[in-house]
Amino acid sequence: MPEVRATRDPQAPFEPHTYKDPSLVADLQRRIGELALEIGRPVKLMHICGTHEHEMGRYALRDLLPTSVDVLAGPGCPVCVCDNEYINMAIQLSLRPNTILTSFGDMLAVPGSIPLEGERRGDVRMSLLDARARGGDVRAVYSVFDAKRIAEQNPDKQVVFFSVGFETTVVAVAAMLKRGVPDNLSVIEANYYTPPATRLLPTLDGFDIEGFILPGHAVTITGLRVYEELPALGIACASGGFEPVDVLASVASLLEQVRDGAPTVSNPYQRLVKYDGNERAKAELDEVFELAPIRWRGIAEIPFSGYKLRESYWHASAARRFAGQLDEVALRGAEHPKGCRCAEVTLGQIRPDECGVFGTLCTPDSPYGPCMVSHEGTCRAWYTYGMHKEQLRVETV
Repeated sequence: MPEVRATRDPQAPFEPHTYKDPSLVADLQRRIGELALEIGRPVKLMHICGTHEHEMGRYALRDLLPTSVDVLAGPGCPVCVCDNEYINMAIQLSLRPNTILTSFGDMLAVPGSIPLEGERRGDVRMSLLDARARGGDVRAVYSVFDAKRIAEQNPDKQVVFFSVGFETTVVAVAAMLKRGVPDNLSVIEANYYTPPATRLLPTLDGFDIEGFILPGHAVTITGLRVYEELPALGIACASGGFEPVDVLASVASLLEQVRDGAPTVSNPYQRLVKYDGNERAKAELDEVFELAPIRWRGIAEIPFSGYKLRESYWHASAARRFAGQLDEVALRGAEHPKGCRCAEVTLGQIRPDECGVFGTLCTPDSPYGPCMVSHEGTCRAWYTYGMHKEQLRVETV
């Protein structure tokens, strides 16, 4: 097993069996402590992936960091940033006769704001699970190819796949559509492209993050070149894997950049990430989808940050197929339920436990906002791993 010294290059690859090795974790913790002392002031970093938040909670990685180094969660959960319009569209379509609505399981419990007959607009917090209880044919799937199979088995019904995700998820949708699908299958296009959002964040008032841990899954597809604009904005960048050693190596790399005053785009996740990404996957994406404006729930409409079907694939667009059959007013609705502060949590402006409904009205068993619904949601991770309790203990000591 290779020895990792305090001067180890954070970008150097690790042997596969070492990703949870306690000695490597201890060496990286020591290195991070040294860098924090050299910097001599508080530093705020941010990851852009819900899986990072989940793993940081699972392994209590924040407990290994100096108090001067804060790693916040950013808009890295696709369920959390999926605009209410798409959720409401899915709910409406699920209640149509002879229609099957398919979706990944996380999306089923996200509340929308669909008004029902006899109820006032804006008063109803309805999810796809609620729609199923009201008679809608809503089915959880593990893959878009499951939706294709359901469409083949039900040729007399319209099958809609609620396509939600970042770069990794939409690649599978592109692959399926390119290879041909039944005429009765369409997709709701709620697919998000991460780089434009990361370029928007540094322009927001009060944003004081100095480095991003880039989402390992997404940069495996896109590569790192698409983030080259961030160092010019003063943001250090490092690709991030998901094991304890991966995360700490990314933090160390960012702190080195901050110490040196030389932000760049580094690649500690070399075993999977290439600087130009997965060329074949990107080619398929570009053939089926084009980048267009899309609204990130609670943040803004961001240009060129959404994957929309190219004209040659419009026949598979649910929005176009069912145009004129949807309640356009109902599609908009409120972004978040009253009292929910998911938008601020997603932007790293508050901790989950600073939201008034966290842990009371909003729990994993009865989620009130999208950040508690998804397994990648920051609030869900904090509740599951008790990070709010640990934070309370630290502040009390």
